[in-house]
Amino acid sequence: MVRLAFLLAAICAAAQDLRLSYTSEIDNTPQPYRLYIPPKHPAPAPLVIAMHGTGGDENTLFDAPPYQHVSLKAAADRHGFLVVSPLGRGITEYRGSGEHDVLRVLEEVRRKYPIDPERIYLTGHSMGGTGAAYLAMRHPDLFAAAAPLAAAYSFPWLARNLAALPTLWIGGANDEEFYHRGVAVGVERMRKFGANTVFESLPGEGHNGPVKDFDKVFAWLGKHRRDPHPRRYVFEADTPMHGCAFWTCLTVFSEPGRIATIQADANGGNRVNLALDNVAELTFIPDSTFLDTTKAVPIAVNGNLIWSAPIPLDRQLRITAGWTAALEPIEPRAISWRNHPVGRAPHTLDMMGTQKPLGTWIADAMRAAAKADIALYGGWAYRGLPIPEGTVDIVDLLQCSRPFDQYLVTVQLTGHAIAQILDDNVPHPKKDQPLRVDSPGASRLVQVSGMSYAFDPNQSDGHKIIATSLDPERVYTVALEGQVVERQSMLLAGRFRRLDYRSTEIPLTMALYGYAAKSASIVAPRDERIRQAK
Repeated sequence: MVRLAFLLAAICAAAQDLRLSYTSEIDNTPQPYRLYIPPKHPAPAPLVIAMHGTGGDENTLFDAPPYQHVSLKAAADRHGFLVVSPLGRGITEYRGSGEHDVLRVLEEVRRKYPIDPERIYLTGHSMGGTGAAYLAMRHPDLFAAAAPLAAAYSFPWLARNLAALPTLWIGGANDEEFYHRGVAVGVERMRKFGANTVFESLPGEGHNGPVKDFDKVFAWLGKHRRDPHPRRYVFEADTPMHGCAFWTCLTVFSEPGRIATIQADANGGNRVNLALDNVAELTFIPDSTFLDTTKAVPIAVNGNLIWSAPIPLDRQLRITAGWTAALEPIEPRAISWRNHPVGRAPHTLDMMGTQKPLGTWIADAMRAAAKADIALYGGWAYRGLPIPEGTVDIVDLLQCSRPFDQYLVTVQLTGHAIAQILDDNVPHPKKDQPLRVDSPGASRLVQVSGMSYAFDPNQSDGHKIIATSLDPERVYTVALEGQVVERQSMLLAGRFRRLDYRSTEIPLTMALYGYAAKSASIVAPRDERIRQAK
C-alpha cells in the first residue's frame, strides 16, 4: 500500500509522456506504445485507447499536425484521462495481430497503473476509427464507450453487441461517400435494436475534420461507465475466436459461416434463460453478484430446462447440443494467440503470381458463400498476410484478406460485361500502382472462381481479354466484395454506381471461416483459371 501511494503521488506530480514497449509473444519482438498521464487524474483513472490510421504509428495521434487543434494531451489534461496509443502492429486494420496488440497494451497499462475497469474507452481515426468499432463489437464486456472517427465501415452483422455500449460516430460531411455509407448501415441496425448510438456529420469538413476537437470526444466518452454485471444481453459472433462476452463463451458453431447469437436473460430471480441460434456448444460462468450459486440455478436453453442445481464458484457449465450440461473447472479468458485452429494447408497460400493461390481460394470461398455462378476478387490495396503451411487458425483467415471486410454482394452480369470488367483490371502502369503500405502481390488483376480467362496486356484497352470460358449472352450471378460497389476497389468498366446489387448479409471474413471449417483442407486448386498470353 505504501508503494502504491508513492506511485500515485508521483503520477499526480507532473504530466508524463511515456514511450514504452512490451515483448510480443507472437514473434518475440518489442512492440512500442505511447502513454500519456495527465498531471491530475482520479485513482483509479479512466483510460482512453486511441488508435492511429493507415500509415501511422503509436506517435501519430499525439504529434502529427492534423491532430493538434484540440490535442489528445489537452483533452486528457482537462478530463483527467490517461491516454494510450498502440502501434497495432502497423497496417493491420486492427484485425489479427493488430487486435492482439491493442489488448496486450491494455493488459500492460492495467498491470502497471491503477485503471478504473468501468471507464476504459476506445477512439481512433480512419483505420483507427474502424478499429475502435471492430474492438468494441467483439469485446463489449471490456469497454464503457467508443468514438469511431472517420471510420470506413461499421460491421453491421455485430451491431446488436453495442446495445449496452454507447458509440459516437463522427464523420466529415465532405469526406468520400463510401465512409458515410460504410458507417450508416451499421448505425441503422444499432438503432433498430435500441443501441445508444450517435452519428454526427460535420458540415464543411473532410476526412480530418473529426479529429479537430478531442475535448468534445473525451467529454462524451466520460459520460459513460461500463456495466460489469448485466443481467440481460444479446451477443452475436461471426467466429468462435470472438465468442466470449460477459458470462457466456460460445465455443462451437452449428453451421460455420453463419452468425451465432446468444440471448441471455437472468432477470427471473435465480433462473437463467438462454436463447441460442447457430450455437452447438458454449460455456456458462454464473455471475454471483446477482445469482445465488449455493442454491439451485435453473438454466433453460431455448425454453427447455437443462440444469437445476448449485454451481460452485470455481466451476463453469459446459453446455452442448442436445442439450446437456456438465460442471468443469473455469477456463481463464486470458489473451492468447493462435488457439482457434480451423484446418490445415498443405502449402502456403499467398497473393503472388498471375493466378494467385490465396486469391483463388478466397474467390472460391466467396462463390460458395453467396451461392453464385462466379466470384470476382480483386487485390487492389491488398494488405493481408499469406495463409501459412500447416495448421491454419481463424486468425489467419482474419488477416489474409485485409483491409476490407463488408457484406458480400451479388450482381447479375452477362458474360460480355464480365469480360469488360476483367479487361479494365488487366495490369497497367496507370491503373496498377500499389501504395507503399500495401502487401506483396497487391494488384488489380481479378482473381476468379467458376470461370477462366486469358489476357494480353500488350493489346489496347477493351481488347486485352483474348479468351474466356463465358457465354457472352448468358446472365451470371456474380459475387463481389461490398467494397467493389461502394468504393470501386475493382474497376467496373464504367459501371460504378450503376450496378443493381443485392447484399448477401455474409461478411467476407465469415465466408472464409465457413469455407475453411467445412472443407478442413485449405487448398488452392492448381487449375489454369487465369493465363497471360506469351
